[in-house]
Amino acid sequence: MGGARGAPVPQRTAVGQTPDAPDPRDDQRRPSASRPAAQRRWRSSSAPLSIGLTAPVLVLVALVSVVPIVYATRLSLFETQFMNIGEFIGLDNFRQALGTSAARADILRTLVYVSVSLVVAVPLGLALALMLNLPFRFRAAFRAVIFLPWVVSQTVAALLWKWLLNPDYGPLPLGSFDPFADSVMAMGALILANVWISYPLAAMLFLAALQTVPGELLEAAEVDGAGKLRRLVSVILPTIKSTVLIVTIMLTLFFFNMVTLVYTLTAGGPHSATQTLSLQAFRESFQFFHLGLGAAYSIVLFGFNILFGAAYVRVLRSEK
Repeated sequence: MGGARGAPVPQRTAVGQTPDAPDPRDDQRRPSASRPAAQRRWRSSSAPLSIGLTAPVLVLVALVSVVPIVYATRLSLFETQFMNIGEFIGLDNFRQALGTSAARADILRTLVYVSVSLVVAVPLGLALALMLNLPFRFRAAFRAVIFLPWVVSQTVAALLWKWLLNPDYGPLPLGSFDPFADSVMAMGALILANVWISYPLAAMLFLAALQTVPGELLEAAEVDGAGKLRRLVSVILPTIKSTVLIVTIMLTLFFFNMVTLVYTLTAGGPHSATQTLSLQAFRESFQFFHLGLGAAYSIVLFGFNILFGAAYVRVLRSEK
């Protein structure tokens, strides 16, 4: 009896298996040693296909983006007259585009034009999007009216505002006051026309973002006693924050590179009061035919685009 108590207890096994027989299911659980090799062979065989599919896109991007930037950079280092490239002058064009008092005034006016337009267009687009997101009669017609300026070209918009603000035959009762003869009022008229053609884009993107805000969050905030302003600040704006930053990036680049509206509405006047970097780059290149200096202005403008775009992207990533 004592020996029976000390004997080892045999292990239970599945029917038809001996205790030492391996479980056939282990082969299925255990990864096959040939799988990594097969995956490597598949990747190596699909690499030429991937390169063949992406190569045309990369070549197209290089032709329309990289090559013009490289050519403009090279052109900015030479003295030019019409289409003739003269001697190498180094950074002299950049010194003229950045170092003179007129150039610094152009940069300052550009920053004022862009920043004030953003401060007005972004909140206006958000307010209109909030209104269009509410149910009311004739909402579709109202949306069409609000988005109408976006389909108008910059030339037509400039001529329209030139007619509206004309003291002689315009419909507004301006008397003898000409807004385009005053430096401050001319910049204000330019910003007004710029906001008028750009706020529909902001409103359209904000409206699309507002429709993705979960209704449960708004209902929960309302149950907790949050008012409309509190729901806007605590629920809606944090939810669409990425859209707000993306719209700001798009409008910033759009305003920095705008030429047609400025040239048609004010032509940089009066007395260069509305002269921007983009307009100066256009004039030096295609009016005075100083392609080297115009390329230098374009490179400076490109640098501002990269600077502000990178700053916005960094803020967007930090928020995520």
